[in-house]
Amino acid sequence: MNEEINIEIPEIPAATIDAGGFKDPPLQNVPEERRDVPSGAPETPVRADRSKDPPLRDEGRLTGLETALNEARKALDARTGDYDRLKAALDDAVSAYRKLAVSISPLYSDDIISGSSVEEIDASIKKVNGLVKKMRSSLEAELKDLTIPAGAPERSAPDFSGLSPRDKIKYGIQEKK
Repeated sequence: MNEEINIEIPEIPAATIDAGGFKDPPLQNVPEERRDVPSGAPETPVRADRSKDPPLRDEGRLTGLETALNEARKALDARTGDYDRLKAALDDAVSAYRKLAVSISPLYSDDIISGSSVEEIDASIKKVNGLVKKMRSSLEAELKDLTIPAGAPERSAPDFSGLSPRDKIKYGIQEKK
């Protein structure tokens, strides 16, 4: 039973193919030994020697693969737990960094400094510092144009030119008392 059966499959002419698939080929194109097979019957090659076929189920290999899969799942679960813990620790560290940044300078407040990562908080701080620098330079430019004399103003006699004669007399009387 170790002999292989060879079956020649005839070439189907193009005239036997239609839009829906194959038409029944005429019997003259089919070899004699194949004429008893009904048309449309599934064809499977028959091989008498099955020793070269891979085993359908290798129990040892299957058990090894299942063990490896279970170990990979356990490792994934452990890594997921590690990721969740590290993510929580990172969120806590970012929150503490934000609070520290706000407490360092009176220029920063909770509503100005924002971000969910250290980089975003640093960018927010740089933005606030840039805004403060602009405001400071514009205020300094305004102050340069404003001149305020140093020291106390000179003492001068009161100006009575706007007072009526009666007010001038009242002022003079009060000075003597």
